[in-house]
Amino acid sequence: MPRKIFIQILLLFYTSLILGQIRKQPNIQFETDYFNAVDHWVVLPQKTAELNYLLGYIFLDEIVGFTFTFHSELSIDSFSNWKLQPNSQYYISKRTLDMKTPPVYILKDEQIAALHLPEKPLWLKLDDERQKTPEDLVLLGYHYNKVQKSDLALPFLESAYSLKPKAKNLIFELSFAYNSLGEYEKAIALLKSELKQDMKNYMLYRELGYALLQLNEFEEAEKVYELGMKMCLNTNQQREMAIDMAQTFFAIKDEKRFEKWATILRK
Repeated sequence: MPRKIFIQILLLFYTSLILGQIRKQPNIQFETDYFNAVDHWVVLPQKTAELNYLLGYIFLDEIVGFTFTFHSELSIDSFSNWKLQPNSQYYISKRTLDMKTPPVYILKDEQIAALHLPEKPLWLKLDDERQKTPEDLVLLGYHYNKVQKSDLALPFLESAYSLKPKAKNLIFELSFAYNSLGEYEKAIALLKSELKQDMKNYMLYRELGYALLQLNEFEEAEKVYELGMKMCLNTNQQREMAIDMAQTFFAIKDEKRFEKWATILRK
């Protein structure tokens, strides 16, 4: 089988190949989540002894999200040292990572030097020199919010806000990040201002209601959720908002309001 085809097949079946129990190697721990390995050279785990490991670089693409770009194969000698295998491919192989991706191993500086790897792939370094638009920054923040890493999303989103406050989806992503980080007052101020201009966006109502609940502003939160449900045509989202309210009033032992929202939920 030609090597180029072999590499493509190897990447294609990567997920199914490693979902089982990972084969362990001495002094090597696959313990870093992919979203914490951005801008690093990494080794992917594998469970089949006959196959070499895959070496590559993880970066965050604003369109498709967290991405592994393949560089070469690695074997490991009896002293637990990585050995770079010859690579004759002349194209770039990429794979989008998701929550099914197991932890990876980040190469140490001395290992990178021993393998004669650059700081990062040249083509990616050239791409980094491109000026990112506010819309690009919002997408980068979105991908970090999606994996519950709002602390990493916030710098991108606040930078986008300073450049273009009305960028698409920015206010929702920024308020989501603030709420995730417990900065409820910032989220509330941002959302109340935005809702004066975008009164039909039910997701903004939901984020505002959530922030108000965290500050024990139950009456105002209830009004906000009611408005949000009126604006929402998605029954699943309506159900989730009703669950939020029912659980809140159950927790504070407000039987009257709990029954009100439980009734809405049953409908």
